[in-house]
Amino acid sequence: MSYESDYSASIERLAGRYRYLEQEGLLPLPVKDGVTLVVLLRHAGWAAECLNLLHQHSGASVTLIGVAMNRDFPLPPLAEAFPGVTCIPYESGNDGVNEALAYAGTSYVALIEDTVMVSPGWIGHLLWPSIDVPAVQVIAPRSSTELGEGREQLHFGTDLELSAYVSHSLGRQQGGWHEVEVLGGSCLIFTRELLLRVGGFDPGLVRRQLMVADWCLRARQLGIRLALSDAVYVHSLHPLEVDHEGKQEGEQAYLAKWGLDASAVKMDTDAGILPVPADVSILLPRPGIPLGRSAVAPVPLVTAVVFSDEILTSGQSLRSLQRLQEQQSYGNIRWVWVRDIRSEALPEIAVREQDAVIAVQGEKSWLHALENVSALYGSEIVVYLSASADYDTHYVERIAGAVRHGSADLVVSRTGSAMEETATDHGWPGPTAKKLPLERIAHRSGIVPGRITRGEPPYSLLLAPGPSLAIGYIGGPPELNASNMQAGGEVCL
Repeated sequence: MSYESDYSASIERLAGRYRYLEQEGLLPLPVKDGVTLVVLLRHAGWAAECLNLLHQHSGASVTLIGVAMNRDFPLPPLAEAFPGVTCIPYESGNDGVNEALAYAGTSYVALIEDTVMVSPGWIGHLLWPSIDVPAVQVIAPRSSTELGEGREQLHFGTDLELSAYVSHSLGRQQGGWHEVEVLGGSCLIFTRELLLRVGGFDPGLVRRQLMVADWCLRARQLGIRLALSDAVYVHSLHPLEVDHEGKQEGEQAYLAKWGLDASAVKMDTDAGILPVPADVSILLPRPGIPLGRSAVAPVPLVTAVVFSDEILTSGQSLRSLQRLQEQQSYGNIRWVWVRDIRSEALPEIAVREQDAVIAVQGEKSWLHALENVSALYGSEIVVYLSASADYDTHYVERIAGAVRHGSADLVVSRTGSAMEETATDHGWPGPTAKKLPLERIAHRSGIVPGRITRGEPPYSLLLAPGPSLAIGYIGGPPELNASNMQAGGEVCL
């Protein structure tokens, strides 16, 4: 018998064995120690049906954990109706998702929205890619909420119609799957081993799709492959996020974290379009997020260094400082005013306990104080603000997020407002300039940013950055942001 005929016989025999296992109820593929299903509870009207279908169609070896995602979710009635489900109530300041994931003790873990409707055998069929290729440890089904090619908009009148469609799809696709760059839908399954390596999901990205995509990119940095099942479909009754609360904040944090230029990429999470780095393997590893309770990091302390190129009276200084404080929405700012008083009188500005006024005499001392202020006050990020400039409400939040989530030592904002015209219209010095406007700069704490000198209108002070500092740019047209510079060359933000 030829090799070809032997091979054909082997395939036919394996297919017959598979049919037998399926007929005997031994498929979907059993998992030795079960699967933990973490269900995110947002919609009281659909959560019970979601849990009911998960109970029916996921097998006896699953562990269900429900996480209330908002204060108003009616958890007690649901817990009473499903006594086998471990329920984690909403708690401000604690990330319930990462707490639930810490409890997972099974080989596989699934993260599911409460709008997802599953059909018989969905788990087993989703596990095949990780058995086909062990490097595949993150898998998602097709759904109406998945990113890119995995998004499939379908409508069903009953559970029976959904099950019939999925059964037809399984037969047609024959367990097929393919590798993708990123996933971000309402259903994701992964190995617990990988979860312990990657860590939890980043709540600072606010929106589900961004958190899942970020987690997948961090997994890829470890050499893990992502799979989209061609055969398995789950039905989502509702879009992931219908409101725009936190959308801009989350998208900006995601772009900054992965060094992506907002003006050069297309991003529409509502339409399933999410940019990813061209090669995550060359980027520095992004920090992990701890699993367990209180995984929501406190809002980092930002030191806002305020300066004025004019000699102001105490009253003028106080009014300018109050205007800046009222403008900014960021929740944890230490305000430090560096003043050149040019007289023997001490400044008379009432400040909070954590704030400060540094009074010096003479321009040389004033510039020296501005250069070294970060050494006096410990905080994660330092932002420079001009008392005469106007900034939008989220300016500090935006530039601090770019420093925190990016890899640059120093970040320059080309605009004081997300809606401002391109900065080239306002005398912007350009990305290759040796000096940068101080009022648009933020940097990591613990570094001396460089030499500060007098500038010309519209910028009163300019910074010549230290030669070893990596500099990133946010805002403005793509030709500038594309060149995140270092004093001695280019660097990824």
